[in-house]
Amino acid sequence: MRNTVIRLIPALLALLLATGDAYAESHNEPLPRPVKLMTLEASGAALQRQFPARVEATTRSNLSFRMAGELLEINVSPGQRVTEGTLIARIDDRNMRSELDSARSRLELARATHERMRYTLERGAISQARFDESEAELRAARATFEQAEEQLENTQLRAPYDGVIAQVPVDNRQIVQVQETVAVIQQPGQLDVIFHLPQQIVQQIPRNDEVTPFEMAMAFEVRFGNSEKPYLAQLASYTTQASAQSLAYEVTLRLPQPDDITLLDGMSATVRLDLGQLLPASESLVWHLPPDAISYQGENSEQAVVWRFQAPNRLEAVPVEVGRLTSKGLEVSGELAANDRVVAAGAHRVSADMRVTPWEKEQGL
Repeated sequence: MRNTVIRLIPALLALLLATGDAYAESHNEPLPRPVKLMTLEASGAALQRQFPARVEATTRSNLSFRMAGELLEINVSPGQRVTEGTLIARIDDRNMRSELDSARSRLELARATHERMRYTLERGAISQARFDESEAELRAARATFEQAEEQLENTQLRAPYDGVIAQVPVDNRQIVQVQETVAVIQQPGQLDVIFHLPQQIVQQIPRNDEVTPFEMAMAFEVRFGNSEKPYLAQLASYTTQASAQSLAYEVTLRLPQPDDITLLDGMSATVRLDLGQLLPASESLVWHLPPDAISYQGENSEQAVVWRFQAPNRLEAVPVEVGRLTSKGLEVSGELAANDRVVAAGAHRVSADMRVTPWEKEQGL
């Protein structure tokens, strides 16, 4: 028995030494390093842009008189529906009626004189030239009468089409000037949504000689007020010169008046545009990352890399091309995909052989 124990002592010592080495190795290995990660957004979501817009009636007219005068009658109020030909307002027409009466008298006199001249010409009592003069005088008198009639009609302002009165910015007994707006009329049924597209976006759209950059968009989504319900609108018109103040192009969209929401002139709206339909394919692979997510610590110190997290605790270096620094971060392109998790901060402090663990923000911090 004693001999057996003596023979087992070397084996036990060897086992203890091996266990001690393994314990030492396990405790000498560094713990995984916490790293802050970010998830890359899907390209479609990243290219969805929103632009503030305003609502305007598609058919809208500022009604005004062609002459100055005192308002004697205003027959409409804001929100009132009118039909074509409805009398909107009337200015003082006494002078116009007086001129019309004078023109009518001159026309009757010229007509009677012309008939007498015709009678005397047939009997050879006057020359053809004198008859022609009377005929010219008749035409002039008729033109003056028609002009006086038109002037009298211009003292009345009538609705040019069926619609709704949007504004009445004047008061009765007020002196209005030529072309001063007396009422604003809108035609229901269609709405325009106007927004401005910055020239920085237009510059990125590839040139196409057959269609304009705005026509390349298949459809525009419009949301009104705080509602999240989208309404599809089509391109109606656009400017080809950017505004000097905003450096943006005005784009007008058109859509039918929705039945489930009341929209009035001047209301706010939001236009959502998928730039993925407009920008080239390469643009859709551009990601925006924080500057601290870029590292030059790889085998090639001149090659920028992004560290992609590989579960459970490893990192993979992905070579990337670095573009401009924008308000969203550095523009980066490479073999990255939507939903990739990459190191967002301290990229220059990690390496491929380092074990890492996603950093989770503690509650209350």
